[in-house]
Amino acid sequence: MSHRMKLVRETPLEQNEVEPFGPRDLARRILRTTRQISLATLDRNKGFPYSAVTNLSVEPDGAIVFYGAAISHHSRNIMADPRVSVTLSQSEGRDVLRDRRMTLIGTAHRLDGIAFERAKNRYRRKFFRSSKYLDLADSCMFKLNVEAIHLNGGPARYSDSLSAEDLSVDLRGAEALLEQEETLIAHFERFPNKIKMLTSDINGVRGRWHIATIDPEGMDLASETEFHRLSFSQRVTTPATLLGLLS
Repeated sequence: MSHRMKLVRETPLEQNEVEPFGPRDLARRILRTTRQISLATLDRNKGFPYSAVTNLSVEPDGAIVFYGAAISHHSRNIMADPRVSVTLSQSEGRDVLRDRRMTLIGTAHRLDGIAFERAKNRYRRKFFRSSKYLDLADSCMFKLNVEAIHLNGGPARYSDSLSAEDLSVDLRGAEALLEQEETLIAHFERFPNKIKMLTSDINGVRGRWHIATIDPEGMDLASETEFHRLSFSQRVTTPATLLGLLS
């Protein structure tokens, strides 16, 4: 059986059944501000869906990354069969059927080497208490290769037309920025008033904000309970440009 999947639905949605909205912008906002996901894998013994709730981390290029201990059921399932789906929901205790959510279908692959170390460090910056399990010998980080997206923005607001490219950030030419990401974050952390200035227009949240990731389009910020996306006014590809933009 082929592992390739091109559509979430066998019959595409009729446009007249959907209310007008901006699916790409909404999908990108959901991706960057959701903390937890429902992860469904295929049980390696019986083949039934096995669902777990876990934390969501997003790489600078927009790729979904999640943690798994090698001994966990979902990690062993992925190593036997990489097909998974993840659902991002932002109902925040409200009626989930009336709020925004997104399901991504694809294959998950274990990261290793420098990609593993960098993903782990970004995850640690987003989840402040994660060191107790991140530093265990069997820690794994999995990256999701998205093959299909189903976006539900609330009643009559659906889209099956998005692709992985709609969630991604172009990193071409930004090698220096990514290489210096941790150095830049450490620089901003030395000047807490700068971070306060960057987060001064975030309403309705409490707690101290930290910079978790930097990419050419913006920064992902994390507090103890929330994520926030800070978009740049222009594309940034070098440390000098970033420092000049935020000076």
